[in-house]
Amino acid sequence: MKVFLLPLAIFLVFVFQSVLTEVIPQTFLESYLYIPHWTLVFSIIIMTFYDREHSYVGLINGLAFAFLTDLAYTSILGVYLLAYGLALYLIHLLKRVLHKNIFVVLLFVLLGVSLADIVLYGVYFLVGQISLGFQNYLMIRLVPTLVVNVIGLFMLYPWLKPILTKWKYELENK
Repeated sequence: MKVFLLPLAIFLVFVFQSVLTEVIPQTFLESYLYIPHWTLVFSIIIMTFYDREHSYVGLINGLAFAFLTDLAYTSILGVYLLAYGLALYLIHLLKRVLHKNIFVVLLFVLLGVSLADIVLYGVYFLVGQISLGFQNYLMIRLVPTLVVNVIGLFMLYPWLKPILTKWKYELENK
């Protein structure tokens, strides 16, 4: 049963991140753009606290929902799949070296979201869908995106960490 709970929870976060863009008032944002990558944040938390050294639950779930994001929101299939895949694989490599606590997860989220968003910007810039210069991109889109995703991390972390840690312990002691 627990096998289905993680994808279901990520799906709920996927739906909530879509609703979030409509809920926040436009006067708050004015000239800033932000992209909530909360499915990526959720996948990073899974990779940090649930995955064992040679399991890829967070990576597989992240890639599945990246493809779902491609299907639902983009005109170019595979862009989010590439961006999330690179970010999650980097986090998978780094998690072996660093200790697992909130500061490391914050670092993973900042790195993962930055890498994914820069890859998205690069691909869309190359195909001509974005005409925003890189310095403007950093201030208008990347910084607000990081802020929104760190807020998402602080919303997800308190209830995900104990559950995932407990499930990992149960899985290891079967």
